Amino acid sequence: MKNSTKLIITMVFTFFFYTLISNPNITSTVFLSSITLCLFYGVANKEVNLIHISLFSSTLYIAEYITIDFYYDFLLNNLSSKVLIGTFYYGYQIKFSIIAFFIFILRVQISRTISNSKKIKLTPFDNIMPWIYIYNTIIATLHTIDFYINEIYEIKTLSFFYSFYEELIYLGMTMVVTLLFSMIIYHKKELEAPNYH
Repeated sequence: MKNSTKLIITMVFTFFFYTLISNPNITSTVFLSSITLCLFYGVANKEVNLIHISLFSSTLYIAEYITIDFYYDFLLNNLSSKVLIGTFYYGYQIKFSIIAFFIFILRVQISRTISNSKKIKLTPFDNIMPWIYIYNTIIATLHTIDFYINEIYEIKTLSFFYSFYEELIYLGMTMVVTLLFSMIIYHKKELEAPNYH
């Protein structure tokens, strides 16, 4: 079976697995476990680029996951408008996606700041990762607009984004995991190359 076929199967299986679980806590655990497996591979094979991309992905996700409930409680205690609470809540998710976008745009520079490894380089995957977070930003923004229009004007203009928001976010998570698995396959091919040092 070709590597591309394996990756497509992995992506489809992971996406449907996330959506079938229908429990954000379990989905988050599975997502972070998948990233951790990639991280372990990176550590075992001293592949610093994979280590850093895995660490950045998991750290951003954990930071958002832990803080968003505190932020939601803060909004509930300080705002009475459902529209404002929802807008700020989803805006928080947008903010994290934008932060992630800039971190991955500058990934090589950040990696070189925190590590002296000579193996740090721009990989083909560094060009893809920011696009995943652009996707997440667009989905969260459309969802926020849909929420706002629906609450203020009771018009379900973008109801697709409201109805399938979780699934669309799971697709972004699936893309992250698939990209990390792609990095592992790419690294294994590099190791097999005759001119690899």
